[in-house]
Amino acid sequence: MANQLSQIKWGRVILTTLAVYVLSYLTIFVVVTAYATALAFQARGAPDPSMIAAFANQNAPWLGPISLILFTFLGARHMAQRVESAISLHGMILGALTGIVNMLFDGLGLGTFIILILTISAGWLGSKLSARK
Repeated sequence: MANQLSQIKWGRVILTTLAVYVLSYLTIFVVVTAYATALAFQARGAPDPSMIAAFANQNAPWLGPISLILFTFLGARHMAQRVESAISLHGMILGALTGIVNMLFDGLGLGTFIILILTISAGWLGSKLSARK
């Protein structure tokens, strides 16, 4: 195990973790902005801020974790194509770091623990599927 940990490309893992989290956040931002733009076109002026807030409060809690897991999977696939050894471990560490960053911002709870488990699984699965090629 110590031999495998020494083979980890930590810079690549950390940069991919940050990219995954930022892309997840930007996905939420783009969806809410698109909704606000659609409301502005319907109103032919300034949209109702309470409708935008209601949309964001209703959709961000499920859109954030789904995009975080999806981008973790895609990031692990991307990273697995660029490392030579310990491919599955790279994906699992990516998932763990992404889940931990999510826990730092969302706090501790059952939901964030489930997201942590799912991001680790997504990282492992992404690296496994990419390693087969």
